[in-house]
Amino acid sequence: MKLFGKKALILLAGTMLAFTGGCGTQESSTTPQPKANGQSEQLNVFSFVQQAADSYLKKPAESIAADEIFEKMILNYDPSYFIVDVRDTAAFAAGHIEGSVNIPYSMTADPNQIANLPKDKKILVICFSGHTASQTAALWNMLGYDAVPMVNGMGGWTSDANLGTPLPHTPFDFPVETTETIAGNYDFPAPASKQYTDEAAAILGSADDYLKSGLPPIMKPVDIQESIKNKSNGLLLVDLRPAKEYAAGHLPGAINIAFESLAELEQLKKLSPENKIVLIDHDGTMSSKAARILNMLGYEAYVMKDGMRVWTSNEVINGIKPISNIKVKNYPVKQLNTKLETETGAASCG
Repeated sequence: MKLFGKKALILLAGTMLAFTGGCGTQESSTTPQPKANGQSEQLNVFSFVQQAADSYLKKPAESIAADEIFEKMILNYDPSYFIVDVRDTAAFAAGHIEGSVNIPYSMTADPNQIANLPKDKKILVICFSGHTASQTAALWNMLGYDAVPMVNGMGGWTSDANLGTPLPHTPFDFPVETTETIAGNYDFPAPASKQYTDEAAAILGSADDYLKSGLPPIMKPVDIQESIKNKSNGLLLVDLRPAKEYAAGHLPGAINIAFESLAELEQLKKLSPENKIVLIDHDGTMSSKAARILNMLGYEAYVMKDGMRVWTSNEVINGIKPISNIKVKNYPVKQLNTKLETETGAASCG
């Protein structure tokens, strides 16, 4: 097994201090700049975030598996990749993928942290379960970076429940239906109360507002199933898979909006700002990216944890193989010789 040499480890130590300390001095391309004529121009935050999101969602959706990262970064180190771990600092210190740096999830919209990200490398984003990494990747891609989340997070890298969210043993096999649910027609969310004079600042500001809200990123399938049975909590279920897969079987009452078209204005009109929106896809990766965008636009959006692969074992319906923890390899982790406390505001996907 090929591991990093001393030079790489020294670089890691220096980079970690810059990232977790939040005191980077390099000027970020996302730092708000004054207008040339000295005048402020108030931006329509919804409009700009919507346009940036629509452009991003039109690009091919990317993710990476744990075995691919093990091959590229541990067995055959590839310098064109850069790993960022967005778990809390205590979990990062307890065990992380060698060569990674730490930006806690609550700080992933901080310009001082983002200033350290390379634009000439593919950024591999790691979290506990893959959900907050996918949300982070969406934000950073909208800012011009090339960021890709690792599916299943550290839960797909190791079976240590302290380092990653364990994968379920088997799917729940909850009920599905094939009847199409017709979407409604709603107004857009109320305009943002904050004003920005820079487009990148508007993206970062709306993302930071969401991070500070403390809303959990996911909703568990068992809770969603309970709400479907009770028909009382006003969830709006949105299936982001292709129409053919949606037609084969979906959660009862779910509407269908293709992932790549979600940020189009005509599609956004199908979403109620008054409801909790639950996004559904194959494994939760695309839904998490979409949830970040909707929350930045002023909706309240969550992801069904682990996607259709945990709702049903029927591959024709869920589009991919059912969820299972039998393939977790227990790849090696690196520990720090220090004890760090979890920062406040850390998101949980447990």
